[in-house]
Amino acid sequence: MSRTFYIQNTEAPKVMSTEELLDLVGGNFRQFALREDDEELDEVMQMPLNEFGYMLLGQEGISGRGFECSYSDENHSYDVRVFTPSTSADWHGALSFIERLASHFGVSVTDEEGEEYEGNNITYDYRHDIEFGVKCFDKSREGHFIFGVKRPICLSEPMIDKLLAAEDKVKAFDDFVAAQLQHEDIYIARPTFYRNDKGEVMGVYTLTKTVQSILPYEYPPFIDITKFNITQKDIKEWRICFVNYDENLSEEDNFVPLGDLDYKTFLERFPQEKIQKLDGHYMNIRIDTKAEIEALLGKKKGFLDKIKGLFS
Repeated sequence: MSRTFYIQNTEAPKVMSTEELLDLVGGNFRQFALREDDEELDEVMQMPLNEFGYMLLGQEGISGRGFECSYSDENHSYDVRVFTPSTSADWHGALSFIERLASHFGVSVTDEEGEEYEGNNITYDYRHDIEFGVKCFDKSREGHFIFGVKRPICLSEPMIDKLLAAEDKVKAFDDFVAAQLQHEDIYIARPTFYRNDKGEVMGVYTLTKTVQSILPYEYPPFIDITKFNITQKDIKEWRICFVNYDENLSEEDNFVPLGDLDYKTFLERFPQEKIQKLDGHYMNIRIDTKAEIEALLGKKKGFLDKIKGLFS
């Protein structure tokens, strides 16, 4: 569910790139479609928006879900789509973005139902949109996922019950997403997909020693369809790779593999007391020692290892 607003492009056929759009609106808006270390980032940022498709935008440290901006060649318009439900902060950001864009072109703004708004004063009742979205959460589904600027958020049945029971559902949803954002400075592990020698697809997560990380605690891991063009039925196997980071080595060699494990076995062996569950699917964890990794891998210490341990 969502609500889309249309801003007519009076400069057509010229279409701005994401970089030009962000420079135009100013403020602390940024894109969330690609990671900052993505090798295609510079090319995408300078690409006309109609050539890229849907760009996820928002404000660093403020946006929970962000909003999508795309370009319609048919209507010569910039289309801004706000998800239902989004937080109040998401709506403030999206409406500010729309108003700045509309003011630049000197046009009014139209929504998907044909309602017209002054370009510098959009009076859409976003609180009603948030309340409607919360009431549509279905706790009968096994894990209700919504997509955020950094990662999906999974609402468990107790979480949905709490939101539905809230007198002020807008504030309850704002607070729920804000609680998730408190952990966004932690490394969010993303899967990498490979094909083995049989042509089968493998999904692989990486966990680096001493790095606080967010990983799925349910099996199989959820696939973010906004980031990957692949489905769960395509995956033959899920694994996790453990690595050690050594800053004394060269940049190419500083991540040293320590072993890998079937992801389901990893979840069964990982100490429950070290898991901080963030929502209905994701956890915050950290491994501090090589011995912990060896225990997960099922390696037993030999006599020399035990002797060395006395002096380490």
